[in-house]
Amino acid sequence: MIRAQRLPHELTSGAFRVDEGQAVGVSRSRLRASDLSSPHHGVRIHRPPSTDLLERVDAFLPLLRADELFSHMTAAMLLGMRTPRRLRDAGLHVTTIGNRRARRRPGVVGHRAHHRPAAITELGHPATDPIATWLDLASTLTLEETIAMGDGLVRRKQPFTTMDALAERVELATGVRGISTVRAAMPHIRPGTDSVRETLLRLVLLAAGLREPEVNGEIWDAAGTVWTHGDLVWRAERVIVEYDGEHHRTDRRQFSIDIDRIGRLQAAGWHVIRVDAGLFARRTELVVRIRSALMTAR
Repeated sequence: MIRAQRLPHELTSGAFRVDEGQAVGVSRSRLRASDLSSPHHGVRIHRPPSTDLLERVDAFLPLLRADELFSHMTAAMLLGMRTPRRLRDAGLHVTTIGNRRARRRPGVVGHRAHHRPAAITELGHPATDPIATWLDLASTLTLEETIAMGDGLVRRKQPFTTMDALAERVELATGVRGISTVRAAMPHIRPGTDSVRETLLRLVLLAAGLREPEVNGEIWDAAGTVWTHGDLVWRAERVIVEYDGEHHRTDRRQFSIDIDRIGRLQAAGWHVIRVDAGLFARRTELVVRIRSALMTAR
């Protein structure tokens, strides 16, 4: 084993190119020492190889050229977009803008485009912007996944864009693979959602023939002040359907908040139906329960 000598301080905080190390006096033998890993050819990093996305992205940054952006699923995850789990692959997706050929190296999925709107992620990574990322992924998405990601773009908290801007970009998108799926999804995208499951729940109920609910409808108290929102709200029937994710059960503070909130809603005359992963999987029972509540309230 090659004995590791101390690296210059500027090379210990992240990934660096081999030529950068040699430029500050690091020998070839030191660059082969066991305390350095090589996440990409020509790159070294002072820590073991990682499967963490951010660490893999950071390890590639020394090789990223000025005409390149992280894109597709890599950009979606860096930007915090809603993404289907089945598409979260281990490769880094990098798009080259212009005429230079797409990247070809192990662990990197290269793409090429003449133009892509860019964004800078919260951690400073250059990426395709959220709408461009969604459009780039269109050919790999089902209709439901396209709607769910579209809902995520105009989500209730910290939305990436507006419905008007989204519609304009889709209208201008020509020659995009999967654009027919995107255009089929657009009439079903709703602003104001909080989760993928919330979107999928709405789509299941609409497919079963139920009338479309308000998404995250405002609930007012006796003084006319908005004090909460309901995931799916049928206001005339005073029925609210809530999707409870895992944290509603495992987070004691959230569990306590839920009990108080549901109690207040019921006291105000709302019929609240809570849906968890188990009930969501039993589609027939789910639809029958909600349809019965809506018919009883008439």
